[in-house]
Amino acid sequence: RKYEKDQPTDEVVEMVVRAGQQAPFASQLYSILLTRKKKAPFGAPLWFTICMDLHKLERFMKIRGWEVVTNDITMLLLGLQDAAYAAENMVIAAESLGMGSCYLGLWPRRITQIVKQYKLPKRVLPLVDLVMGYPAEEFPPRPRYPLAFTLFEDQYPDLGDEQVAEAMK
Repeated sequence: RKYEKDQPTDEVVEMVVRAGQQAPFASQLYSILLTRKKKAPFGAPLWFTICMDLHKLERFMKIRGWEVVTNDITMLLLGLQDAAYAAENMVIAAESLGMGSCYLGLWPRRITQIVKQYKLPKRVLPLVDLVMGYPAEEFPPRPRYPLAFTLFEDQYPDLGDEQVAEAMK
């Protein structure tokens, strides 16, 4: 991936983030971090980190005098969904505005760096980095599995060797 050096305007960034906020959340258990100062992979001008954020919920609950009664596994799953929905909505919005994006996987060393860089409180977990900008190249879509290998109606099929081999092409 390669990106133009042109910095998207604050208005464009706001539109992308607002699109992320419009995702169909369970509980809005996410936060979005942005840096434009640090050199992003592929020369992208925008570097977002999408986090699962239980800290804000716990702050709301404390101020209301309420207790969170759901277990951490449930909260983790809801937070993962919320962060993923926000990130995907951001990608779709960016594309509609003529930008490209690339998800970057995180690994434990990078998580520690993010926590320090942004001074994240406990219960905020960085999940995925997402870089964006105006593409400096034509990047063909990556191949996807055939629909018959993805959409299963009424029951999961017995995937035979032929069907798997066909999907691998």
